[in-house]
Amino acid sequence: MIHTQELIVLTIVLIAFIIAGYKVYKHLSSPLKGCSGCASDCSGCQLQDLKKEIESNQNRKTG
Repeated sequence: MIHTQELIVLTIVLIAFIIAGYKVYKHLSSPLKGCSGCASDCSGCQLQDLKKEIESNQNRKTG
């Protein structure tokens, strides 16, 4: 027979796994959604800056 303390611990652990699974699912389903701090024109967006840096490095290698 499960005691009350064990039931409470199992409930807390189950809730923690559900929350972690939900966060992992949300991150994998839309990884770029975390870039919401950008201005409307994307100036200063780290993702856009990285993309421009990669493109300029590719242009230097080919040109």
